[in-house]
Amino acid sequence: MKRRIPRLLPSGTTRASRRSSTWRSRKTSAPATGLLKRSCLPARARAVCCTLAVEAKEGTLAEPGAVLATLEGEARTLLAGERLALNLLQHLSGIATLTRQCVERVRGTRLVVRDTRKTVPGLRLLAKYAVRTGGGTNHRLALDDAILIKDNHLVLRGGRVGDAVRAARAAHPGLPLEVECRTLTEVREAVAAAPDLILLDNMSLGELAEAVRLVAGRVPLEASGGIGPELLPEVAAAGVDYVAMGMLTHSAPAADLSLKLAPLP
Repeated sequence: MKRRIPRLLPSGTTRASRRSSTWRSRKTSAPATGLLKRSCLPARARAVCCTLAVEAKEGTLAEPGAVLATLEGEARTLLAGERLALNLLQHLSGIATLTRQCVERVRGTRLVVRDTRKTVPGLRLLAKYAVRTGGGTNHRLALDDAILIKDNHLVLRGGRVGDAVRAARAAHPGLPLEVECRTLTEVREAVAAAPDLILLDNMSLGELAEAVRLVAGRVPLEASGGIGPELLPEVAAAGVDYVAMGMLTHSAPAADLSLKLAPLP
């Protein structure tokens, strides 16, 4: 905020006149996301702005040209906060859009689309909110609300999946416990240790189906690793319960939104 909104704008074209502005969806359809969150309007701008009227319902699909919200206030304040507000709205709506596309590809199946912790620093809560707006489900928020034993942790346990699961369970019995498995052998070891969830990392579709057969419903299974929207129907057909998609938050294209200024009547 301090970097993006200085005390004075270096333009002689703005005055302290009151103007209204509209946020619009431009060329693409996108779920409106972030409009109801106070974060979409910078605090310094919000302090002197008069009104924010949200036109689009949060999470609904905004067609090209649709007005998402109308903001009324001083022209220079609106212009000062324009880029920061648009950056946030475009980023969040992009995440929601990609999530919605992924969820639609597996609608009618048991597969649940989830995010990861691969988010822009400082924006994790907002990014995960955007995933939910798009119809997805959140994975753990941080390192302290659930345990995920990954390959680097297994190195410290000599590669013994079962030992790692049992040690983590003994140390933190109240936390959900997920373990990452890269091979079917590791899946067998993990099932015997009874984690709460097994993550199948970078497995082929055939290996996913075989893991489902081996586990036989004893532990929920989650697929992860390089899975894009086009592969989701086949992942669902393999029979796993969840798919973790880092791309939802680290590779979602920004939604095409704009802000247009107009004089008040």
